[in-house]
Amino acid sequence: MKARSFYLAAISVALMASNSWSSSNLNLSKSNINRVRDFPSAAVTTASLNLTGPSDSEVIYTTPTSGDFILTQFCASPSPDGGVLLSAAGLGGIAQTGLTSCFTFTPGLSVPKGSAVSCSTFSGASPGSYFCMISGLQTNK
Repeated sequence: MKARSFYLAAISVALMASNSWSSSNLNLSKSNINRVRDFPSAAVTTASLNLTGPSDSEVIYTTPTSGDFILTQFCASPSPDGGVLLSAAGLGGIAQTGLTSCFTFTPGLSVPKGSAVSCSTFSGASPGSYFCMISGLQTNK
């Protein structure tokens, strides 16, 4: 009888512990949608493009001349030799893929107004198609 009571108590503790481990709230998420409440006049902005082969550089987004753009995430193909470089005019290189294909900037990286944000492959990249994607928050003020 004592063993049965101990067994039931152990199961109850295990069930309560697993229930508390699985519970979370939206504040634990790093997605952009949960950051919007910190910037109520901001719009979630996402842009993507494909790069083709070596030494290809393309503008993925140009920040408006008013308001602020807060970069929160950059993802790109890790496969081209040298990776994909994300840079912004007036800021320089921001991140480069390689072993890591996605970067999350917490709380975010402020990109200068009117800045061309670009993705580039390096001269050692093989011919092919490589993706580049950014997301962030664009304020209206």
